[in-house]
Amino acid sequence: MKVALSSLMLLGWLLLSGHLLWQDQRSVVGIFDPEQRWQQQGTEGLILNSLLAASGGNSMQLLHVIDPACRCHRQQQQHQQALQQSFAEIPHYTLSIAEARQLGLSIPAAPMAILLNGEELVYAGPYSVGPICGSGDGWIERLLRGEVQLAGGWLNGESSSCRCLQSV
Repeated sequence: MKVALSSLMLLGWLLLSGHLLWQDQRSVVGIFDPEQRWQQQGTEGLILNSLLAASGGNSMQLLHVIDPACRCHRQQQQHQQALQQSFAEIPHYTLSIAEARQLGLSIPAAPMAILLNGEELVYAGPYSVGPICGSGDGWIERLLRGEVQLAGGWLNGESSSCRCLQSV
């Protein structure tokens, strides 16, 4: 009887712990742009003239939009460092949420990567799909290596990733 009660208590504890962990993780893992602000706005809202002027606007560039208060920030920093090492020939810029908004960017969530080729948007959205923003093969790596070809600029708001939603 004691063993059955102990087993039942352990099972209850495991279920409660699992539920609490799931709830906690659910607060930062989800659809990057759940309100679909990007689909309503389109790429016209990505006005990057001041940044493009500073870099010459004629090569691939990678912008890292960060939110140090976000729980995903530590993993994003690791991913950013790996990208900077692997693709050192590409200019990298780090922007806070406030700096990105001053440039006219709509930021549904952070961390966010923005890949530009000259004055053309290639990609904007999460670094990768899944519950972590850590290093590894994400969207940016595949785009830079030419493994993924896009018909036009992709505002990737539909992917589920580690992110902190930003208010308008």
